[in-house]
Amino acid sequence: MNYLDELIELGLTKNEAKIYLALLIIKQGSVDNISKKSGVHRRNVYDTMQRLAEKGLISRLMSQKTLVYSPVHPDKLSDLVEEKAKLLKDSLPGLSQIFDQNPTPQQSYILKGVGGLKNYINLELSENAPIYGIGSKGSWFDPRLGGFAKQAAEKWNNLNKKSHLIFDAEVKDCPDVLNAIHGEYKFLPEKYSTGSSIDICGQYVITYSGVSVKKLDQDISIFVLKDKTLAEDYIRWFYALWDLLPNPS
Repeated sequence: MNYLDELIELGLTKNEAKIYLALLIIKQGSVDNISKKSGVHRRNVYDTMQRLAEKGLISRLMSQKTLVYSPVHPDKLSDLVEEKAKLLKDSLPGLSQIFDQNPTPQQSYILKGVGGLKNYINLELSENAPIYGIGSKGSWFDPRLGGFAKQAAEKWNNLNKKSHLIFDAEVKDCPDVLNAIHGEYKFLPEKYSTGSSIDICGQYVITYSGVSVKKLDQDISIFVLKDKTLAEDYIRWFYALWDLLPNPS
């Protein structure tokens, strides 16, 4: 495992991650040594080393009149994450205040991919309202959501808001999905299973395609509509369907 992707996820650029990993291996090296080991062109190494030094991930020293670089212990990465978390915590109230000023009563936009789904889940959490789902599939169990889904589920349970979900029939065979539900659920007849779902939460109606049981397509599309009246009407239609379906056996 080379940890390149993990370092990038932690906030390093690709060149920063390559050079830091190279230094962890060679322990100490000149710009030429680092360039050869990391595969980063020599002219790009200088700027990258400066940024790594500013982040406290490398140290510089003179060795026989040559400037060489050494890596700082990877524990420093924890400090960087904590510093970013503190910065976010300090900035979030002000940023939220700006966002909430003069809210737009109606909006529509599209989110894409797994990252888009994470944004959509955060949106539902921020609404602090019950979720109504049609054609639900337990897609939050997709392995690519990993720890994010677990943290989101904990936040949802802490909000003490219930889910009201109408699943595709195939979810009957997924006890892990059903046991995770904080609320109530029913099932559509099998002939009505699809590759799409609808969620209604607060003033939002979210329709997304590219989903199957416990799995997301790589290019999942999430269509978000913000309209309080429309969301309320969708909830009425939800219950029209809900009342026609039998209780789960």
